[in-house]
Amino acid sequence: MRRCEWAKGEIDIAYHDNEWGKVIKDDRKFFEMIVLEGFQAGLSWHGVLQKREAMRAAFDGFDPEKIKLYGEAEIAKFMQNEGLIRNRLKLKSLATNALAFLSVTQEFGSFYDYLWGHLLKKFDPKFDGKQIINHYQNIKQVPATTPMSDFVAKELKRRGFKFLGSVSTYAFLQSAGVVDDHMDYCFVRQKAD
Repeated sequence: MRRCEWAKGEIDIAYHDNEWGKVIKDDRKFFEMIVLEGFQAGLSWHGVLQKREAMRAAFDGFDPEKIKLYGEAEIAKFMQNEGLIRNRLKLKSLATNALAFLSVTQEFGSFYDYLWGHLLKKFDPKFDGKQIINHYQNIKQVPATTPMSDFVAKELKRRGFKFLGSVSTYAFLQSAGVVDDHMDYCFVRQKAD
């Protein structure tokens, strides 16, 4: 069984095999991926995955309704928690991103409807609502950004989201299943085809 070459350790393999590239429809899961991708900025995805369970426990299960209320007391507590990525600016972005996320879901009904039904159609009026399946033979072919991630990052920033530049946004689009970048040889891709 052959998988994408970046999935090496146990935690990476579990994420690759069960989550990466699969379409997300659940708002809580969308918010979790926004938080994780924002915390990844400048770090490895493997490192973020290692801290994921501690983040889930500390951040109220990635519940944006609770996170929107985080202030200096919570940030001070998080800065003492060695299980977390302790970057003050990223921690401060939690409440900001929760508020932006809730604003989007209130306006569009769900983040899925916003992303798939509004944002991607705004980027490309011909977008048919289907997952974009790319065909790569090795990881070096996978781009860090695309015109779509540039556009989505700009729109998210306009709505108040932090730590989601084009690189983080492309990673988010992969993790949310908008883009499937499993290698052509990967068993996950072959199972889906």
